[in-house]
Amino acid sequence: MTSKNGQQLPMNTRSPRSNASDSDLIPYPRDFYPEELLEDSGGLDLKEFINVLKNHKKLILSIAFVTMLIALLLTLLMQPVYRAYSTIKVERYAANPNVQILNAEASRSDRDFFETQIQLIQTKTLASRVISDLGLDKKPEATGLVASIKNLFSGDKAADAKDTTAMEEIFLKNLTVTPVSNSQLLSISYDSSNPKLAADINNAIAKTFVRQNLERRYDTASSYKAYVTDNIEVTKKSLEDAENRLNEYARENNIVQDVDGESTSSLTLKKQIDELVNAEKERIDAEAAYELFKNNPDSTPAFAINDPYILSLKKAAARLETQYQGLTKKNTRSANRLRKRIDDLKEQIVSESKSIQSSFESRFMEAQQKEKMVRTQLDKLKAGALNTQSKSTKYNRLLREVEINQLAYNKQLEQLMAVNVASNVGTNNISIIDTASVPTKKFKPSLKTNLGFGLILGLLLGMGFAFLREFVDDSVKNSELLEQATGLPVLSQLPETKNLGPKKLALQTALEPRSALAEAIRSLRTSLRFSTRHGAPQSTFITSSSAGEGKSTVALNLATAYAQAGSSVLLIDADLRNPSIHQLLELNNVEGLTNYLATTDTKSGDVTQACMIKNLNVITSGPIPPDPVELLSGSKMAELIENANDIYDYIIIDGPPVLGLADSQILGNLTEATIVTVEASKTSKTALLDSLKRLERANANMIGTVLNRNSRSANPDYNQEYYSYARKTSQPKKA
Repeated sequence: MTSKNGQQLPMNTRSPRSNASDSDLIPYPRDFYPEELLEDSGGLDLKEFINVLKNHKKLILSIAFVTMLIALLLTLLMQPVYRAYSTIKVERYAANPNVQILNAEASRSDRDFFETQIQLIQTKTLASRVISDLGLDKKPEATGLVASIKNLFSGDKAADAKDTTAMEEIFLKNLTVTPVSNSQLLSISYDSSNPKLAADINNAIAKTFVRQNLERRYDTASSYKAYVTDNIEVTKKSLEDAENRLNEYARENNIVQDVDGESTSSLTLKKQIDELVNAEKERIDAEAAYELFKNNPDSTPAFAINDPYILSLKKAAARLETQYQGLTKKNTRSANRLRKRIDDLKEQIVSESKSIQSSFESRFMEAQQKEKMVRTQLDKLKAGALNTQSKSTKYNRLLREVEINQLAYNKQLEQLMAVNVASNVGTNNISIIDTASVPTKKFKPSLKTNLGFGLILGLLLGMGFAFLREFVDDSVKNSELLEQATGLPVLSQLPETKNLGPKKLALQTALEPRSALAEAIRSLRTSLRFSTRHGAPQSTFITSSSAGEGKSTVALNLATAYAQAGSSVLLIDADLRNPSIHQLLELNNVEGLTNYLATTDTKSGDVTQACMIKNLNVITSGPIPPDPVELLSGSKMAELIENANDIYDYIIIDGPPVLGLADSQILGNLTEATIVTVEASKTSKTALLDSLKRLERANANMIGTVLNRNSRSANPDYNQEYYSYARKTSQPKKA
């Protein structure tokens, strides 16, 4: 080993970590990183959702474009379909109180009523009738409906258009009936590839439905009419039988009734009772007058005072008295004659009253005799009525039977008359408002609609594939996920640099000091100064979980950054299976690390080479050995690192990947610090965690990770514009 002035130095047998005590090393980062960083946040992260879409926008747009292209091709290949429209009005019939069977539809709610009409239009009966009326079943060469049937069904039946069921199904499939909101209108539409046929079928549907409604109502009334007629005949026969039984019983028992159904004995008894009441009244009046006259001969009974003859005499006397009182001279002859006439009338009144009074006893005896005779006759009638009443029980029962049959017969006659009137009414509650005209524009396929649907479907499929790919993809995409997965700090994020070869990329810090990659490497160098308590680790091992993740590029650029800061740096290419440092720096690889490790007489100075970068010395890998693990696990590798610690400020070791090899475990144990290089959007979490476990079992001091080839497309949060800004501000302004 040579010193900084070129002198050979003896090998130091101390441990490579002897320059710093155990207390100087920062413990494993898992001990001081908060546990919440290691846990996945729950819930929907909108920012992460948007980032997934941004990361896979090419995939999403590609799938959307393909689906739109497929939609365009299908639209161009599809046969155009035309839709004809017509409108009908459906009203409710006025309820008929006499014919309840015709009010079945009126009893339903509006929603049920209109839904029933819609379903009636879409019945196979109507479809079969329209197909037959238009002769569609006899025109196999026709387009539209029959052509669709021929395309749908194969075989002789479809070719000859004889499959009636298939035709009806196709017919109903192309038929659409929709209610017009807040109205009594129904819109009927029919689809066909032949526009004229679509209009003809639509009009035929509307007309057939109107006819069917009238026929259905007429058939219902006719059926009910026949039912009522049959019942009338039965009821009429029952009525006739009941009347015959009643009349025969009346003849046998001499029961005679008037037009109101009352017997003669009952009528005679009622009249006799009325006569008895009158006779009793006359007897009471005569008896009262007789008793009054007998007790007071001068009194005049009321019936005598109200006698018509006496009243007429009194009126005549009163009239003459008035004339007399009007005379001025009362001693004349005429006045005397008038006075005499008045006196004669008064005497006649008194005489007539006395004549009436003298007949009180005879009137009383006549009234008493009349009452007795009427009462005797009433008793005889009562005896006859009681005899007849015993025979009337059965008669009344037969009479009620006749009345019930007569009532039923009259009711059924009324129903028959109402049905006749209802069935003869020619009004229809369904009318055609708008007839279908031949459509001029195709209804489908709609290019705009299909393209829009294809775009939406493509975007949904694209997002689905994007999230599926994101779910399947186990790679580390950004620093946040890297820290959560490993628990290690991300020391730096190196930008993705395109259009640069491996050599220019590895020498970017030396060739382009103001480049984004150089700035990121210097950020890594700064982060390493705070990784241990005594500053940056003196010996650093750069590795990765698998090959091709940029560990050699990171190692060479980090060594260059240390050298540009004025530190003496030794870069060792310890990848004894696939070395690359000598190619990147264009150095001779005839002798190198394998020569030093394999022989005892080779000194470190013999294999150390200077390069184009000031303050940077390099030990290339040398010839590839058959067993690199055996060489690296020997004591000479530890001696090399220990002696180099005395000579150089920093030692950077580029080692092989961790997985599948034991080399990295040995080198991680020998160095003061280990850095794991992770390629963004490529390194899987499984491989990375497996690598960290292997290094941890080897007691390697892992101080952090480096996220390499980080791009804005994969990690939208990563911003490298600041580096380019710094580069622009360093350039002088043009005059």
